[in-house]
Amino acid sequence: MAKFQVTEVPFDYLDITPSLEDEFTMTAIARQLESIDDPKKLKLVALNLLDITMQRQAIIRSLCKKLATSESVKSITTSYKGE
Repeated sequence: MAKFQVTEVPFDYLDITPSLEDEFTMTAIARQLESIDDPKKLKLVALNLLDITMQRQAIIRSLCKKLATSESVKSITTSYKGE
């Protein structure tokens, strides 16, 4: 196993709970998905949502890296040696 580092940044539980806007968006998208009868359209929508999800994940990962290197945040970095 190769060497790697894990950086932990503390988050408050309230920071990750969905906002009212998030809940509204989830409900609106769920209703739209439920109304789709065509499997091809549903597949296209699923692929678009996957694309959006992966873009969002990349943005979150980038922001977390920047946060972890910030001087104002107390992060914990642990190095692990490979076997």
